[in-house]
Amino acid sequence: MRNMITASLILIIFINLISFKTTKADYAVVLIYHKFDEPKSPSTSIDLKTFENQMKYLKENKYNVVSLSKLYTYIKNKNIPPKTVVITIDDGYKSTMKAFNILKKYNFPFTIFLYMEAVGRYPDFLTKEQIKILKEYKKVEFGNHSYTHKRLAKLPQKLTKKEYEDMLIKDTKRAECRFKKLIGYKPKFYAYPYGEYNEIFVKVIKELGYKAAFTQDPFNVSINTNKYLIPRQPIVGSWASIKHFKNILNVEPLDVEPINPKIGFLEKNPPGKFKAILKNPDKYKNCKLYISEIGWLNLQKHKNILLSNSDIPFLKRWKNRIGIKCLNKNTKKYATYFYMIIKEK
Repeated sequence: MRNMITASLILIIFINLISFKTTKADYAVVLIYHKFDEPKSPSTSIDLKTFENQMKYLKENKYNVVSLSKLYTYIKNKNIPPKTVVITIDDGYKSTMKAFNILKKYNFPFTIFLYMEAVGRYPDFLTKEQIKILKEYKKVEFGNHSYTHKRLAKLPQKLTKKEYEDMLIKDTKRAECRFKKLIGYKPKFYAYPYGEYNEIFVKVIKELGYKAAFTQDPFNVSINTNKYLIPRQPIVGSWASIKHFKNILNVEPLDVEPINPKIGFLEKNPPGKFKAILKNPDKYKNCKLYISEIGWLNLQKHKNILLSNSDIPFLKRWKNRIGIKCLNKNTKKYATYFYMIIKEK
């Protein structure tokens, strides 16, 4: 009798472990910084004391801080270890050197996405000598952040879509040419300027041979994340606080496939009802829709379909970020997903 009870307990524990493993959502958080200790740029800067406190928090709480190359492998293999974090810095401002001393202190890998027209030339940006110093640190990677750093996701009115595509190719290749001269190799990762993108831009970056590309959509990375739309959490301005930093480390990603409106250029305006497919729908409740021009709206959930209660009105802004959040019934945490839509004209 005792053996039967023991066997039953072992079976229950085993089933619980299997259940935990299959429902546990391991994900990665990709952080994005710009400037450091630049009070004249409050919307894009973080003070060094706060930055060091964040790095200290990651170290003391045993976060798995990895390179972009390692994250790419995790996504490719569909296996992200718990508490994975990646550190990225955009543009290549001189103040990056201030952060470098702290990152080196904690022995953290990180990636700098370089604005290629500016670095090694313009006064506020890294010099060739500083880039050489950074290259000596074995845990730094560099990525392409375009040549001109213009709002490249916006379709210029005077251009056809074919001419627009050619413009994107020209800018990217021009950046690559200078990147090779400064860094010594062709970049394998790309960060969209201002985090803005559309389906043509994504296509160009993919066809030019990049392994992955990165946005500034503020949510986290799952094993199902599109490698050319990898989200990053901006740590700037009011979002640079240690409280916000800790919060985003605990926000689960939501796997959603938008149907209307789709990612990128709007097919019609007004767009009609919002519609999306939600993966693992039984896990979630209390879903809401966010449109940056409008705010938060309620969503209906019909099995695996998310549907807005009413039509989305005419959108005036040239770009909007759309967000979905749902409460995970198991973890009691909100899971989120964001993407961008662009008006053609």
